[in-house]
Amino acid sequence: MGEEGAEQCSSIEDLFSRSLPRRGAGESRIVYSRFEEHPDPEPGPSLVEAGLPSFLSEKLEKMGVRRLYRYQWEAYRAIRAGRHVVIVSGTGTGKTEAFILPILSAIDYGRGGVQALLIYPTKALARDQVSRIRMLLPDAPGAYVGVYDGDTPEAERRRMAEHPPPIMVTNPDMMHYGLMHSERFRRLIRTSRYIVLDEAHVYEGVFGSHVKAVIERMMYFLSSEPVFIASGATIGNPEELGALLFGRRPDVIRGPMWRRGSACRILLSAGGLSRWSFTAQVASLLARHGMRVLVFTDSQQMAELVARIARRSHGLGFEVHRAGLMPEDRRSVEEKLRRGVIPGVVATPTLELGINIGVLDAVVMASPPPSYAKYVQRAGRAGRRGLGVVATILGDDPIDAYYERNPREFFDREVEPTVMEPDNEEVLKLHAAAMMLERGWIDTRRIEGRWMPAIRLLISEGLAVQRGARVYPEYRGVRRMIAEHGSLRGAGPMVRIVAGRRVIGFRELPMALYDLHPSAIYLHGGRLYRVEDLDLELRVARVRRIPEEIPFYTRPIYTVDLEDFRGVDERTADSVPVAYGDLKIRVSVEGYVIRSMDSRVPPAQQYFEEPISWSYRTKGILTVYPTLADRLGFERSMSGIHAVEHVVISAARIAAGAGQTDLGGISYPSGHVVIYDSAPGGSGVAKLLYKRLEKAHRIAYEIVSSCTCEDGCPRCVYSPYCGNNNKMLSRRAAVEILRSVLEAGEKPPLGSPSGKPVA
Repeated sequence: MGEEGAEQCSSIEDLFSRSLPRRGAGESRIVYSRFEEHPDPEPGPSLVEAGLPSFLSEKLEKMGVRRLYRYQWEAYRAIRAGRHVVIVSGTGTGKTEAFILPILSAIDYGRGGVQALLIYPTKALARDQVSRIRMLLPDAPGAYVGVYDGDTPEAERRRMAEHPPPIMVTNPDMMHYGLMHSERFRRLIRTSRYIVLDEAHVYEGVFGSHVKAVIERMMYFLSSEPVFIASGATIGNPEELGALLFGRRPDVIRGPMWRRGSACRILLSAGGLSRWSFTAQVASLLARHGMRVLVFTDSQQMAELVARIARRSHGLGFEVHRAGLMPEDRRSVEEKLRRGVIPGVVATPTLELGINIGVLDAVVMASPPPSYAKYVQRAGRAGRRGLGVVATILGDDPIDAYYERNPREFFDREVEPTVMEPDNEEVLKLHAAAMMLERGWIDTRRIEGRWMPAIRLLISEGLAVQRGARVYPEYRGVRRMIAEHGSLRGAGPMVRIVAGRRVIGFRELPMALYDLHPSAIYLHGGRLYRVEDLDLELRVARVRRIPEEIPFYTRPIYTVDLEDFRGVDERTADSVPVAYGDLKIRVSVEGYVIRSMDSRVPPAQQYFEEPISWSYRTKGILTVYPTLADRLGFERSMSGIHAVEHVVISAARIAAGAGQTDLGGISYPSGHVVIYDSAPGGSGVAKLLYKRLEKAHRIAYEIVSSCTCEDGCPRCVYSPYCGNNNKMLSRRAAVEILRSVLEAGEKPPLGSPSGKPVA
């Protein structure tokens, strides 16, 4: 697009400059903008030079393809040579062809049996990709693509069992349940020679741990060693991720990082406005100028809130797409967006992937995404028919303030590593139980040692019994445990949300404790509910519909305490000792804060007669900072330690690619700080922070030393997720403590936490 694209980007900037609200010194504004244009990937050989089978060359020529890209040719040769590979290339640059062409050319169509198993993260994405693959199939008997997922009719499953497709498309959830419950499914996958994990960059955290376990279970049933292939747009550590997922070292093949085409990337400051109101206003402004808009938030409740504001304040029918909604509701939203019935959608990361939702002109991010990888992925959704507009909102938040001061750094970062915790005991416990159901028993002599802690947990909980080297399931209890767990996206038990007699959604623990405590106001599917009761034993939250006009919302008041810590590694970061290990925490919701939509109305607090508590094991770090109590005094020292906890967790968003709710923290009067993975069993984020704590210290110091507030504000040390509603926080004390750490001042021993935790 060249000059034309640059002019269009200037027009977008002018639109924002003219239309954004202005309120004195805190007015909203454009912080930074950048026009970018990315060419096609480097060309490779022509179809004739590549020596592709004639049917493939003919099909590609009909599609207007005359030559391969260089990285596609490298992938073709590596896969045909039988090497495991990880392909990294941007959205819309031909990753699918990079792995499907060598597979199609290698399949023996007269042999019978599934020869390639293609695994996509979701059913919707899997079915979306099938049409692309079918276009390249040879015109030969038995050459078809089979889709095996939860929506596949029984008649189609029988047909596939009798006449297996050479290529079968599925998803991790179907793999999990199919291996566990279906002999037919196990027979189908047995002959697979190629195993493909597309969109592999999403296999991070708990989901990645689940998928790794599913692959290990699958290997037991394969008749021979397969070729493993992973493909993703944004993977900062492709070789490491491939080795984690496959248990085998892969070759890495790289294409371009960015989607080809042009983009206008803009950072917008909300000024003194609410981030969520401002996001709705920006999205509505773009929609009114004829753009189809996708808004991303990292919180289910904030997605609901932004869509609600867009509907009520701007008269535009934005709808919500998020986890926790019923599948049919999500499919309905996708179809409406695809057909252009609605101007846009507000989504959590559920729409990061390349599901066909039609042409999108603009992406609005309500806050900087948890990682640069996610920014690249989300930004790649915009601009399939021309210039893509990508607007990111900066609000009153420590990291937003950091990027407002350093805007170029926001765009010039490297893609972070994709992390997971392969030894998550909660995940392995689920899959060990599934393994017993599909095999009848586990032979402890023939299983990796990392599975044994989870197997011992099953035995101790009465869900399994050991006889000699074999461990057998207690079938009723195991099936109940698996049913209660929910999806592979989490590690905690799922709480059903029930309105009247109807289940309207689900929320995973521990987040259900924060969002669904009694009297909580809960947004779901654009409707407001009040929580009547939360029964943790039955895993049920009963809710009641309330009027849309209620002008307030709620936030939990809670405490978190460390019940147990078992270190597995220890080192010194700057001048403080830090250990990484297994820990057990107890979350207790003691009440809630009622906040008015009108910021002039002071918040009110309500406390329960008895706190609602839940304990779980996870992974995390334990460190101790110099309290400087002799200089600061006890209360100011404690306020400084609490502020350090908050700002280091904020800094982890840059240092370790952490999402806003990926990590939790606890501060103690002794100077000890615990930072832990919020996900039961661990997600790998705390481990990466453990390795990069020095970087987090420097970012944290920059945040607190650059802020101009009196002694603490939302732009430096306040957190919307603080359990005590941001009490006992001192920015100035945090500056002194972190300066002491960076200058190698006082070096306290690690020891153990003491005193009552502040948060």
